[in-house]
Amino acid sequence: MEIEALEAVLDKTDSQVILFLATLFFGIISIKLFMMLLKRLLLISSVDNAVVRFCTHSVEIILAVILILYDFSLLDIPLTSMIAVISAFGVAIGLAIQDSIANVANGLIMIGTRPFKVGDFVQIGSDEGRIEELRLMNTVLSTADNRKLILPNRQVFTSRIVNYNTNPTRRIDLTFAVDYDTDIDKAIKATKTACTSCRKVLKNPAPRIELYDMASSSLMISAWCWIDSKDYYDAFFEIKRAVWNAYKENNIVIPFDQLVISEREKAVQRKRTTRKTTAAKTVTNAKSQTKELRK
Repeated sequence: MEIEALEAVLDKTDSQVILFLATLFFGIISIKLFMMLLKRLLLISSVDNAVVRFCTHSVEIILAVILILYDFSLLDIPLTSMIAVISAFGVAIGLAIQDSIANVANGLIMIGTRPFKVGDFVQIGSDEGRIEELRLMNTVLSTADNRKLILPNRQVFTSRIVNYNTNPTRRIDLTFAVDYDTDIDKAIKATKTACTSCRKVLKNPAPRIELYDMASSSLMISAWCWIDSKDYYDAFFEIKRAVWNAYKENNIVIPFDQLVISEREKAVQRKRTTRKTTAAKTVTNAKSQTKELRK
């Protein structure tokens, strides 16, 4: 039967072959023009770029398959046989590229749920960066030091995702160390004045400055400041510099790490020294007495 079908294809007239080639040629051009129009319409709308790429690629593949099947029908090739062959071929490929299929499936889910969009600064697992592109099989990140990371969508989907641009504002949590002899109220007031003087720090909610902890070598002052998400790093460095200058102006000491030895430890050391001296004297006296007895 297969030989007969092949002979039937080869016996086609020139008009049928010309029609096949013409349909294939104009079909490809029509698909290209339609895809350009579809992409332009989607870009004009508020649809995310990742969705645009997925939709255009999917529609292009479907139209190409329909065109090929239609052209084969012009040559009187049984479509049922072609579909069976394509199905078997698809199953074989699917078994060979299971990981790729998982990446595509997870990519589709993320496109639908939209945990992030192109341009967002995110943390995926231990990786941080700005989303450059969301593809069907992987996600492209651009890090702060200008490295490009390409993460498989399956890894992205199963990782902990932190999106720093979802909310318009963020809170910066900073701690500053001051000496134990410092007037804590004065230090808190100086820290608050420095934070509120920064242009990137929002007035509402107002910064909150409190005594956070009593560490081994210093008192820790906590500063919670609200800023616009896009100004995070600029605000971070601005607040650090402002607090440092405020501490210098108010003679607030930032201590080094210290180790304090208590008198109890010194007393224990003195007792040990006394015991060693007493033991040495006892040994010396015993030796002297032994020598006298021998004489």
